[in-house]
Amino acid sequence: MDKSTALESPVKIRINELIQPITDDLLSGAAEIALRAITIFQGVLANAEGDLPSPDQKKAALTYTAKGLLDAQPAMAPLFHLGNDVLLAIEPAKTNEELASLCNDALANFEKRLCASAATIADIGYDLIDPGELIFAYSFSSTVVSCLLNARARGRFFRVVCTEARPSMEGRKLASRLASGGIEVIHTFDNAMGLVLGNCSAAFMGCDCIARAGVINKVGSWMLAVACRELKVPLYALSGTEKFVTDERMFEFERHERPGVEVWDNAPKGVALLNQQFDLVPFDLLAGVVTENGILKGKDVDPYLEKISVHRALKLEAALS
Repeated sequence: MDKSTALESPVKIRINELIQPITDDLLSGAAEIALRAITIFQGVLANAEGDLPSPDQKKAALTYTAKGLLDAQPAMAPLFHLGNDVLLAIEPAKTNEELASLCNDALANFEKRLCASAATIADIGYDLIDPGELIFAYSFSSTVVSCLLNARARGRFFRVVCTEARPSMEGRKLASRLASGGIEVIHTFDNAMGLVLGNCSAAFMGCDCIARAGVINKVGSWMLAVACRELKVPLYALSGTEKFVTDERMFEFERHERPGVEVWDNAPKGVALLNQQFDLVPFDLLAGVVTENGILKGKDVDPYLEKISVHRALKLEAALS
């Protein structure tokens, strides 16, 4: 029996309430959401003392949390790796004290890795930004924001053009964040992408997960990639290696269909609304994936995938059984 099924309903309700803001978040990037998810695990562990006195019950609560976060944002690989790291770390725990120590260490190490990764990527990305040029940035990615703000802080002058990234409009969040950091921003609508992209020396996007087939990012990324190819503008995906996933998890992003009302409120009868939020960009449409280990190509992915060990509770066959 799945340990999570042994949890009492009030415990599940409290965990679901903690996760709900992650489910509702349509504006934040994957790394940003993963950092918030760390506090959810910390909260579950801290509040488990009264209701969950035994290590097995605490493990059940943390397993339920890991699965709930994956269901909230199935396309975002850092949530998978965060939950996986926690569950693998606490597996051998025999006492409450040991479990708390192992869990907190796993959370701290993951946070440290995310922050160090973003800093290194920002330094690598600096060399991809030509002085005085126009850079295209798509959707919202905390990694891309970090890279661009780092370059500006180091004295490199450039301008950024971005689009709305409908239907959630997270491009506005990107524009606001960059402008507040002293970067001149040109903002327009998605359909104008082709009008402005040809003036750019490079294009940046974040991503939510990476596997052998390519990079998953906000819908519209494939259209951006094709436009970049036609206009001969190098497109880079900026991502830490915590976003690499195995083939079995690659198409989990297809489960992330949002309500149609976000596309068109009060649509007339007979109009079907599609609100898929992510699409796939093959590696051959990218100039490279900028990671903390350098700029990678599709052929470089396999060694990272071979190192991934998945806790039994997070295997997809476990979810289907």
